[in-house]
Amino acid sequence: MPVSHTRSTLNSIQVLRALAALAVLLHHAYPHYAAMGGTAAFVHAVSQWGFCGVDIFFVISGFIMGYTTFDKPRTPQSAKVFLKHRFYRIYLGYWPFFFAMFLMLYLKDPQHLFQLDIAGSFLLTQTDMFKLVLPVSWSLSYELYFYLLFTLTFFFPAKVLQFLVPFFMLLLAGWAWYSHTQLHDREIFFVSHFLLEFFTGVMLDLFHRTLTQKPFLWVLPVVIVLSYWAGIHLDARNGIFRVLTFGSGALGVVWFFLILEKQYRLGFPKLFVALGNASYTFYLSHLLILGFFYAVGLRNIFTSTHTQILPLAGLLAIVLLCSLFSLLYYHYIEKPLYRFASKRF
Repeated sequence: MPVSHTRSTLNSIQVLRALAALAVLLHHAYPHYAAMGGTAAFVHAVSQWGFCGVDIFFVISGFIMGYTTFDKPRTPQSAKVFLKHRFYRIYLGYWPFFFAMFLMLYLKDPQHLFQLDIAGSFLLTQTDMFKLVLPVSWSLSYELYFYLLFTLTFFFPAKVLQFLVPFFMLLLAGWAWYSHTQLHDREIFFVSHFLLEFFTGVMLDLFHRTLTQKPFLWVLPVVIVLSYWAGIHLDARNGIFRVLTFGSGALGVVWFFLILEKQYRLGFPKLFVALGNASYTFYLSHLLILGFFYAVGLRNIFTSTHTQILPLAGLLAIVLLCSLFSLLYYHYIEKPLYRFASKRF
């Protein structure tokens, strides 16, 4: 989710952030596309599974936490600084959009607010998207919890973590299987299956010297295709099978892009890198922009029952609106606000 610039930015990761955010946008924009008269099969196919962009975000978060901290001193002070900066990035980026969505709901449907957990939404302690002011913020609660767990790594040398992290993942995997077979995948936040996605990202950094060798490049496309095919075939939207399928696919995609950048110095379009930098804003703002698109009548302009060109143009207009807003907001508000807070407090 939020990007860190402690070490040199990996362009491959930033491009993946942009693509993941775009996938989530398409998932949520599809009802508007359909309302405009859009029926293109490829749009339906992509948008139907766009939620798996969140799994890519989770794997990236795990990798980036390792990438930006494992060269730091393993001390309580480093842990404190890490946690402080992570909280700044999450909450300072999130709260403006929380208040914007709260205001929109208050003006549009104030009675709906009584059905929501306002305090839990504000503090990011609520994970039920149907009780959240900003529904996409459910994933931020998992991010915060992962950051709290990751803070413990500052109390161990990196070499010890090469054993501890895989051992912890084995425990998580064991719990995930027990939960699936005995508890019918009942969601327990503190041992969520999503933690496996975060910590596979951590392992990708811990063993990056071995894992980013060229031979893996020829195996990963097969893993990626099979993983996403299985997720779609099983309709794996939740539970252990989501992590095993879409989570494995997300790991494969991140892994593949890292090899491309490291081994082949592959360049990436600057626009996508910039959108990757602004992907947190993109992710948090897109529901508001979709609401704006409808409220001001733009959806009606692109509505047609005679041609598919107008609905597709409307979908493109949504993407462009989200992209432009995110780039401007990130450059002029989000990044300066974070830097101000980090230096001042």
